[in-house]
Amino acid sequence: MTSATQTLILRDPRLIYRFDAVLSLTMGIALLALASPLASLIGWAPMHTVLLGAGLFLFPWALSNWTLGAAIGPDRFSLAANLLGDGLWVLLSVFLLVLYSAQMTAIGVTFIAAQALAVSVVFAIKLAGFKTLPA
Repeated sequence: MTSATQTLILRDPRLIYRFDAVLSLTMGIALLALASPLASLIGWAPMHTVLLGAGLFLFPWALSNWTLGAAIGPDRFSLAANLLGDGLWVLLSVFLLVLYSAQMTAIGVTFIAAQALAVSVVFAIKLAGFKTLPA
């Protein structure tokens, strides 16, 4: 992690939660609106249902992130639960790739891998901020 990123985290560790909230809301809207064409591009038949489910999940996830980002002193349990959610998202994405990438197009594999990588970066930034909190 760069020193600029570390400085930003230390200056306002809640910023990443607000950023994640905006990204999650945007992605949720996009997944719901574009589930059919994205599923066709990805090439795996059940992906339409997966995209709709993920899109619906991202609305309360965005609200949760926004709430954490707006809180004066969010408790460690809420932050740890949020980290767990990000970690599970990445693991489920990798699970999809391991089990079904042979049935996906190259665009589909790239899409799943790219969003998993993006969530991994957000997870790493949140984890760095979490580690700075007193126990």
